[in-house]
Amino acid sequence: MVTKGRRRMYVSHIGIKNFRALSDINVDLSPHINVIVGPNGVGKTTILQAVRLAKALAAPRTQNEAAQVLISLSAASPHFPQRLFLDGLARDHSQIVEIRTTYTLTAEEIAGCESSILPITQNFVAARLGLNFANPAQLLQFMQSPEGVETSKRVSEDLRNLFRRLKTDPTLLVGISFQPATGELRVIDPIAGVVLAFLDQRLPPSQSIFSYFPADRALPVGETNLQLGGPDAQQQLEMHNSQPQLKYQRLKNLIINAMVLEGTEDGTNTVKQEFETIFTELLKGRRIESIRVNDLGLLSVMTRELTTERLIELDSLSSGEKNIALTFLIVAKSLAPHGIALFDEPELHLNPAVSRDLLTFMLRQYSKPRGVQFLMCSHSPEILSGAFSNDECALLHLKSPTDITRVSKAARHEYAEALNRLGTSVSESLLYQGTILVEGTTDVRFLEIAFPDYARRFKIKDRGGRREVEKTISELQSLEIQGQKVAPIYLIFDRDEEITTLKSSNAVRVLQWKRRSIENYMMGADVLSEILRNEDLTKNTIESAGEVNNLVREIAFEQLDAIVAREVYNSYGFQNSSLQKDDLAESGSDAIATKLSERWVAARASMPEISPVEWKIEFLHKCSRRRDELRLQWDAKWRELCDGKKLLSDLYRRLQLKRSEANFYDVIARTMRDLESEDWAIVRGQLEELIQS
Repeated sequence: MVTKGRRRMYVSHIGIKNFRALSDINVDLSPHINVIVGPNGVGKTTILQAVRLAKALAAPRTQNEAAQVLISLSAASPHFPQRLFLDGLARDHSQIVEIRTTYTLTAEEIAGCESSILPITQNFVAARLGLNFANPAQLLQFMQSPEGVETSKRVSEDLRNLFRRLKTDPTLLVGISFQPATGELRVIDPIAGVVLAFLDQRLPPSQSIFSYFPADRALPVGETNLQLGGPDAQQQLEMHNSQPQLKYQRLKNLIINAMVLEGTEDGTNTVKQEFETIFTELLKGRRIESIRVNDLGLLSVMTRELTTERLIELDSLSSGEKNIALTFLIVAKSLAPHGIALFDEPELHLNPAVSRDLLTFMLRQYSKPRGVQFLMCSHSPEILSGAFSNDECALLHLKSPTDITRVSKAARHEYAEALNRLGTSVSESLLYQGTILVEGTTDVRFLEIAFPDYARRFKIKDRGGRREVEKTISELQSLEIQGQKVAPIYLIFDRDEEITTLKSSNAVRVLQWKRRSIENYMMGADVLSEILRNEDLTKNTIESAGEVNNLVREIAFEQLDAIVAREVYNSYGFQNSSLQKDDLAESGSDAIATKLSERWVAARASMPEISPVEWKIEFLHKCSRRRDELRLQWDAKWRELCDGKKLLSDLYRRLQLKRSEANFYDVIARTMRDLESEDWAIVRGQLEELIQS
């Protein structure tokens, strides 16, 4: 069971380019429930297919998973599995197809992988040799050869480096790219894929961390052939992703397996309890009466209708009731803790009353206690409304192949538009404390405008730059150590590129923004789009929050060239020959001249003995390689990593606004406050943690 506040594995970000119906979208996900809505044919199911395909190709659980998923997407033929069909993958045959999914892991999962370097190394080597699902004995000869020993050593070291990084940044990029022009299909980070596959493969066949529930659910009727043990294991594995339709065909196998392996006394308790939960919480008005083998020797699941006391066999329930009962039995019995479930139209055949309760049920029974993440597509206005009103559900509005917007209470017009297309309407709601020292005047102004209740209760004051803040902390904590009574005081750092080592004391509390600076919380697409559609503020209005998000992301990524150039240049360690203040501390011209000549010689010695042309080629090569590395990090975390101050300044210059730059920042803060945007809530949470800790 997942305890409250414990980190869970989940897909935290999806980036898709030129895949089927989608052109270029990027979206962050909630660890709990994510609901994708939009018109028919826009590409909602394509998002699920992209996540499913990236996992199948980069981290397969079974030997045929990749081929079977490609076949299900009409991207390959069962008769010619080695041939890929462009129409099944690429929207534009002249452009590269790219799918990037970022998985955030738990500390337990990272530790489990770190203690299993040897089997993961063997899995990676086997995959490279095309033997990843072969008998391990087939690897022996290669692994014992000099080449095999060297390969294993190199892979093990790469894994150790990965696990060291995961302890501070617990994310794995699991993705693929496909070049239609050449037919080259590759995994973006093979080691990440093998690690994710290991987490899945260590589970018994009856469980998976990843499972796809298609819209086309062929529900079983009547008796089916049962097989248990070894012959059934392969089907157990394949039902999760490679052949998801098998889930429903083998439901009675699942029930029998659970009765044999998990039950107590009569062997039915665990399955019966799961059914009871589903019927009590969701399909109200019925209860499970019995699970048994009837007089005809057939498996019978009997339900009782509470109002009439009538007994009804599960097979005889309405398709909607049977769909929900059997679907969530599969979730309960086959999806591992911290699992990820992809649902396509879970509301099929359901009445509105059940759809209205669906998200609350999923959140309470599976997502929060078991750590299950749900990513679903839906046309149900009841599910859409439930996602909007629940802070732990993300509502994602896919409007076009390039425009996906995370709908919040701030985005009233977008939410209303999504509901109108479904034939319904909308509503909304609201939220909530000595001396707070911050690093700059922008921080002061932002907190005063965005959080007037804090401004009334606390004095918010600029202590200048970072060094001044650190100096203040040292002085106050020194007084505290000496026994002097110190009034409660709260200090907030920018993150920049430096993690503070300073700790809070009883009276002096320390907070560091989780993003680079306060400006990094001021560039949410929901808030900026609210501003940029206002004709009183801008000459060129922008209606779509998705379009605003794309613009902000583009400006952020323009920073990479300067960051990369500075980082690569500094890595050379060139010394500075310029005159410095300390050089003049010596007495006499001769001593000064000696010091300066030593500096000049040292600086010259630090320069490479190659031609400028050769150095430029080398420099550009290093920049290109480093830029590719940084893009992997920025794809999912650019809002945290970019220079927010520069981004907002660049955005202001690019837009034709009718306000000064300082006033533009004020409008952002005021709009965040008025709309209680998601970023506003994040900042408020950090402030509350600081004040209440």
